[in-house]
Amino acid sequence: MQNELRQWQHHRYSAGRMKIDGATQVVGVFGSPITHTASPAMHNAAFAALKMNWVYLPFQVAVADLRAALQGVRTMNMVGVNLTVPHKIAAVELMDEVDPEACQLGAVNTVVVANNRLVGYNTDGYGFARAIFEEFNLTLKDKRVLVLGAGGAGRAISVKCVLDGAETVWVANRTPGKAAAIQQTAGKDGVVIPIPLTNDAVRQVIGKVDLLVNATSVGLRAADSLSLDPALFTSDLYVYDTIYQPAETELLKLAHAVGAKSANGLSMLLHQGVRAFEIWTKKMAPLAKMRQALKTAVYGDPK
Repeated sequence: MQNELRQWQHHRYSAGRMKIDGATQVVGVFGSPITHTASPAMHNAAFAALKMNWVYLPFQVAVADLRAALQGVRTMNMVGVNLTVPHKIAAVELMDEVDPEACQLGAVNTVVVANNRLVGYNTDGYGFARAIFEEFNLTLKDKRVLVLGAGGAGRAISVKCVLDGAETVWVANRTPGKAAAIQQTAGKDGVVIPIPLTNDAVRQVIGKVDLLVNATSVGLRAADSLSLDPALFTSDLYVYDTIYQPAETELLKLAHAVGAKSANGLSMLLHQGVRAFEIWTKKMAPLAKMRQALKTAVYGDPK
């Protein structure tokens, strides 16, 4: 932690924006790996915009160290933390209290210390729903959704679709048991349907689908491929990839080639971050400032 804090102090002092002192409130993000995270830029821009003496720091936390790290959040009087891969599901059992929606989603990505208790929330579902509305002017109600992947993000997205009234949610995963577990978590017979993540299985349902969501990590590297047949894609399909770096994954290229409406995961990252900010601070987030800082951090200064 000391190295991260010194780096942040140097950056903030040199920028002339704020100082770190005994009253500085600390939040951050735990993950492994964590060097790629753009969340510090987004949240620290928000704190600067509202002239808040807060700082957001990234922490590399191994799976085996999560319990101790979360105890440290409480011990060091931090306000809270975000949790990213691979900690979201494991964290549920480590909370003193879990918000009802996070219970249903089966994952925690935002922790706040309240009365010395660790309280877990999940802002991924909220961020996804807001992103879909922002990008496509869609709500999830009555929609037919195909979600690729049944990990932490896939689970949150699939269950959020059910909570918001989706008609059908197909969950495609290479490990059938994980998709079946989401079906049990959702608790609505016939709404969540697990299928294999294969071309044949996807071909059988994609013609019924309004929205296709990639919630796997496939696409993070240029060589990654979901190996989906390009012929599966049509112009009336909405395609959302939760990956935001690179800005255009193979999946989005396939969608773009047929004129399908598509977007990457930067908007979901933004809106889940906005919700976390508001949980911690009890203030309205400066959305425009957070959006610009996030874009700059991920894609560089447009100037």
